[in-house]
Amino acid sequence: MDPIKLDAVKNIFEKGEWYHTFEYKNIKTNGTFDFNPIISKLNFPNLSGKNILDVGCSDGFFSFYFKKYLNAKNVLGVDANKYDGSVNFEVLDSFRENQKEKHALHFDYENLIDDYRKLELDSPNKFNLINKIFNLNLDFKFGSVYDLSNFSNYDVTFCGSLLEHLRDPISAIEQLYFKTDEICIIDVSNPFTKLNFLNQPLIKYSGASGHFYRLSENAVTVMMKSVGFKSIEIISKYKIKNLKHKNFQNHFVVLGKK
Repeated sequence: MDPIKLDAVKNIFEKGEWYHTFEYKNIKTNGTFDFNPIISKLNFPNLSGKNILDVGCSDGFFSFYFKKYLNAKNVLGVDANKYDGSVNFEVLDSFRENQKEKHALHFDYENLIDDYRKLELDSPNKFNLINKIFNLNLDFKFGSVYDLSNFSNYDVTFCGSLLEHLRDPISAIEQLYFKTDEICIIDVSNPFTKLNFLNQPLIKYSGASGHFYRLSENAVTVMMKSVGFKSIEIISKYKIKNLKHKNFQNHFVVLGKK
């Protein structure tokens, strides 16, 4: 990469708004979550040669990881983020104006427009930026987890850190089921770790400004069974640090087979 483009990458990595942490030529993004040190803890199965649909892909870390390190054949990232500064997750109308103000502050395209143009990008879509930098031949399409009808079926569907942001998680899981030929992997942020011994499907309403529900392992398992997955298992549990809020979040990863 020529020095002008590399300097543009550095500016966007360090000054742009990122959800995930990436590293390129010793330059790191200022992501909220850095999965690089803990990715092995997610215990993904063998995905070599698989076609993967990554729903709610955000910046594209998992699409990147599946293709570059797990040798997936094809990966399509789908996200509802329009990369125009608008609110990109579900909120009730009573929270919408507040969230619009917050998102406007996090829209980095206007401040870094010259750098994006140097890289021949016409939007701050970080998925497309990562795809271009690493030359991975990934695909990205705008779409909602509530309606995947326009997409083909995939060997593997993946959904990371999205269910807890949805007002209707069961419909989302059903849509994933319809597009899954072999397995579906769902990663969920989970505050109920210490309560799972109760063996009950716990769901706690937590508000409507970015998060709707807190979901237990049993709750997600019950929903996956109800939409038709035949075999379901928790394949990993891990903690990851929120680098912006300086706290740790518990996660669990569920794998469902058709």
